[in-house]
Amino acid sequence: MTFEYKKAFDLIASKVEEELTKSNFTREKVSSSDSNELVALFTSENVAYSVLYTKDKQQMILRTCGMTAEDGPDNDWKTLATWLYDDETATQKDAESIANDFVDGVSGTVAIKRAKQSKSKKKKSDDGNADPKFLAKRFMTAFPELREEIQNEEDYYYPFRGATFAREHIAPKMPAYIKSANSKELEKFVGIFNLQYGNGDADTRAVITAVLLNSLDDSDYEKLVPYFNDELRIAAKFARKYKGKEVKPEVVKAKKPSRVSTLRDQ
Repeated sequence: MTFEYKKAFDLIASKVEEELTKSNFTREKVSSSDSNELVALFTSENVAYSVLYTKDKQQMILRTCGMTAEDGPDNDWKTLATWLYDDETATQKDAESIANDFVDGVSGTVAIKRAKQSKSKKKKSDDGNADPKFLAKRFMTAFPELREEIQNEEDYYYPFRGATFAREHIAPKMPAYIKSANSKELEKFVGIFNLQYGNGDADTRAVITAVLLNSLDDSDYEKLVPYFNDELRIAAKFARKYKGKEVKPEVVKAKKPSRVSTLRDQ
C-alpha cells in the first residue's frame, strides 16, 4: 500500500524531532515560501537541521547549516542525505527507512563533531562530497539487508572499503532486482545512481561506474540505460569500455585492537 508524501514527510520530521530533542534542539514554526516544498526546521545554539521535501523532484532531503547569534540559520546549507520518494510507489516502510537514515545523520559522534566545528570557516562549496559509505546506505531502500552488512563492515574495517563492499554486497544483488523490477521500480533504482553520481566524490563516482554498473551483463545494463541522466550516461558509456579489466586493489587498514584487548592479551 502506497504512502502519501505529506504523511511520509510528517513521519520523517517527527522522528528527526524526537532524536534532536534529546540534544536540546527546538523545532521552529516555519513554512516554505515555495509551494513546491515541505520544510521542517530544527535549531540549537550552533547548528540547524532541516528536513525538506521537493514535490517536483520527489526528494526527501536532510540538510544542516550553522547558526548566527543575530539572524538564526546562516542558510549556507549542506546536504547530508537525499532520498527519492515517489508516493505512487513508495510505502510506509520506505518512509521509515528514510527516517532511520536521517536519525542516524543527526545523532552519534559525527553529529557531535559537526556541532563543535560549526563555527569554523566553511568551504565555498560542499558539493560532491558524498562518500562510498553514503552511497551504500542509499541502496537500503532496494536491499534492506544492507543495514546489517554496512554495520559489519564498519565494525571490522577502517576506513570503509567502498569499492570492496559494493563489489561483494551490492553488485551481486542487482541482477535479480533488475530482472524482477517494473519500469517505475527501475526508474527509482536508477535515480539512486543519478543522484549519487552528481553528489558523490571521486571514489563514489568510480564505485558507481567501474564497480556497480560494470558488474552487470549487457542485458541488465541496457535495461538501466534509458533512465540515466545525461551526466551518468556519458560517464557510464566511457567506463563500460574498461569492463572486465583489472583495477588496482584497495589498500585496507584493519582496525587496531583496543587498549583493553591489548592488555588482556599480555
